[in-house]
Amino acid sequence: MIRPFELFKYNLIIIHIITSKKENDMKKFFVVLLVLIVSLGFVFANGQEESKTEGSKKVYQWKYAHMNAESNSAGQMAIWFCERVEELTDGGIQVKIYPNSQLGSMIEQLEMVSAGTVQFHHDTWGNLGSLVDELQAFDTPYLAKSTEDYVKLNSVDSPIFKEANEKLINKAGIRLLGTQYGGARRLTCNFPVYSPADLKGVKIRAIPAPIYVTAVEGMGAIAVPVDWIDVPSALSTGVVEGQENPPVTIYAARLQDMQKFIMDTKHITAIGPMMVNEEAFQSVPIEYQQAILQAGRETADKFTAQGIEDEAGIIQQLVDEGMTFITAEDGLDVDAFKASVDKKVAQKFPQYKEFYKKVNDYLGY
Repeated sequence: MIRPFELFKYNLIIIHIITSKKENDMKKFFVVLLVLIVSLGFVFANGQEESKTEGSKKVYQWKYAHMNAESNSAGQMAIWFCERVEELTDGGIQVKIYPNSQLGSMIEQLEMVSAGTVQFHHDTWGNLGSLVDELQAFDTPYLAKSTEDYVKLNSVDSPIFKEANEKLINKAGIRLLGTQYGGARRLTCNFPVYSPADLKGVKIRAIPAPIYVTAVEGMGAIAVPVDWIDVPSALSTGVVEGQENPPVTIYAARLQDMQKFIMDTKHITAIGPMMVNEEAFQSVPIEYQQAILQAGRETADKFTAQGIEDEAGIIQQLVDEGMTFITAEDGLDVDAFKASVDKKVAQKFPQYKEFYKKVNDYLGY
């Protein structure tokens, strides 16, 4: 498919060819003008959401892009959120969903939201660090001591969340709407792992974001950045020997068909921020803005509660389908993993010391 700006470039070439021929000047002028109007129309239309009119009512037609399968809880979250937005706006905002990284990699989708070619999206804090560096610190391994504390830290009412939101709005033109608990991330391999020593020289997939790469390195492995859409092929071809993800993601992607052991490392708790392009948000009536914020809060509450409730059951499903679940009771040295990862994080991210202090103060550590 030809991109709009490529089309514009090709049309300029056509213009050059047309004007180089010996034709009537007025005829050439109108041909050039027509080509430019059509070309520029494609360019500017590409950067804005579509809208239509139903009766006297303007209807906004927006896009929601994400990495997950529709069967994944995050995929279901996107569907529920979009339906809720449409319901609360009485059809004033209609959203088409593009799952499974149909529109590009995770980073590319983030860039689309920042540019406004996609209006809604959900991602990781680690990837948001590509837009505002400090935000990846939310995905620091072993940042909080309990699931309840992770949820508290990531609530829309958290002062730390609110500060992060202001930075993202100001620097990248993206507004956060809430977060979803996606589960504690676990390591998977085709052999048992009990300590960082067992991962020496082992290639493990990492989300292509510095905090995730550091986490995998801290666990003792060789971190190989791979975008999510390429993980199954990377595992099947041996590009990587293992990966780390929440159980719900492992199950939905059928990674249990490729990996036989799942380690209860719980090194990062996956809290996925959901977001909207700020310019698009500000372009709609105030009642629609309130509807979007309400839908975001309701979605965060519903799917966080559901994610916490479902996690143990999903782990059991992985075990029932052939995976071996290795816990501390089986000899998994979680303290060794934490100490190793903490040391690596302190070396790589000394600039986040103030953020970690704020987190500890807020959570009462």
